Amino acid sequence: MHIGLSELLLIIVLVLILFGAGKFPKIMENFAEGIKVFKKSMNENNDKTKGKNKKSSTAKATVSSKRKAVKSSKTKSKKTK
Repeated sequence: MHIGLSELLLIIVLVLILFGAGKFPKIMENFAEGIKVFKKSMNENNDKTKGKNKKSSTAKATVSSKRKAVKSSKTKSKKTK
């Protein structure tokens, strides 16, 4: 299925009529951001299946250590009360 120029223009005109010209740039910005996030998650998923996702494992370790630090500080504050 291939969307031609006339179909694309028709879709844009319908969106402008439904949402107005003021909201159209914001809608397109959100749409583009959604596509970026989707592509990023697809790439991360592919990296995980190939065993090459080192950044994600490092980030998980960092989050895990931060959680441990927060838990230990909470228990210390409870002990002092």
